Amino acid sequence: MRATSSDARKGVAVMAGDEGGTALGPIGPGDWIRYDDVDFGASGPVDFVARLSSGLTGGGSGLVQIRLGSTGATPIGDFAVDNTGGWQSWRSVPGNVSRPTGVHDVYLTFTSAQPSDFVAISWFTFRH
Repeated sequence: MRATSSDARKGVAVMAGDEGGTALGPIGPGDWIRYDDVDFGASGPVDFVARLSSGLTGGGSGLVQIRLGSTGATPIGDFAVDNTGGWQSWRSVPGNVSRPTGVHDVYLTFTSAQPSDFVAISWFTFRH
């Protein structure tokens, strides 16, 4: 799923992405992205992979959380982000998820102890 195919987002802009495409970012704490009507099927995913970059400096890190239904819902998964070498240095990062089934609105939410932007996302997938 291309990150830019989101149905709604707060605090997030479109930027140049990996492999000549576009991405969403830079993204910071308090921002969110929503994808409507994601179909997890009857068995649910075994994990999650995101293609991302980070230009975060000073040894900081951030956390991306995956939620269903709202930005305040209990996360079904997450993954940590640290500096990848710059905003155009892309890496595929796996994350664990519970095994939701059925159709849900999916939210990616972003937190960090630092106030600065910490991640850009090109694409993600739930692997079955």
